[in-house]
Amino acid sequence: MSKNILLARPHPFIVAEMKPFLEENGYTLAKLEVISNMATLAPKAGGAVISMALSSSIPESAEEVFQQLRQSAPAVPVVFASMLSLDMARPGLERMAALCRVNASIAGIDNEGTVSQWGRPDTFLYFSKDDLAIPARRAIAARILKRHFTQ
Repeated sequence: MSKNILLARPHPFIVAEMKPFLEENGYTLAKLEVISNMATLAPKAGGAVISMALSSSIPESAEEVFQQLRQSAPAVPVVFASMLSLDMARPGLERMAALCRVNASIAGIDNEGTVSQWGRPDTFLYFSKDDLAIPARRAIAARILKRHFTQ
């Protein structure tokens, strides 16, 4: 699978925290500048990162970006990210899954050993800012990321 990851809905957190994390783990990045480029960039990606933040350099919502991603590259695994803990982000992820008609498995770094569906398009992997800022959690996130983006 491609080591190219699409930053499908960039946000300052994604650029400042997630970008170096992805690069440290051997991934190259493509940043989506406008949603109309999704059809060109997504099929070449080995994974995508979508910010759950209210604002982004892409004006479309996280749900709209995810729907466009699925239309362009149905099998690309996704990581969702924001400043919130997984518990606080879960309702938004569940709402997105329902709106997009996906029977999603929502997982974070605390599920490392219990999720067998890493790499599947219906697995919503979620990282919070703390997951990347705390060294022990960052190490777990790196292990999961490699499993999720290389299946």
